Amino acid sequence: MVVLSLCAYTIMETVLTANVQSSYAMRRSLVVAALQDQIESARGQAAAGTLSSSTQTTSKTYSGFVGPVSITTTIALEATSRRLFDVSTTATWTETTSLGTYTDTTSLATIVRQ
Repeated sequence: MVVLSLCAYTIMETVLTANVQSSYAMRRSLVVAALQDQIESARGQAAAGTLSSSTQTTSKTYSGFVGPVSITTTIALEATSRRLFDVSTTATWTETTSLGTYTDTTSLATIVRQ
């Protein structure tokens, strides 16, 4: 009976850990999609010829997140070019675990031609 209890506990712990990890992966995929949207927006501006150097910070709220996701997009003309722009986006959000709360960050960057 003791062996059966230990096996059941191990199986439940594994299922709970997998659930936590999949929830985190889903939240992170939402953040990465938002960063990709920002880069695609910059590409659209470049195609229209309206892209210019700037820094913009926005806040998005998603279900299942502890708080809002802060997204900063920086567009800078490359020093050696008249038509190439460095576009970088960084997202910061709060995660909560059994050990406490921490801030998570992820970034995407690309070069866009106008």
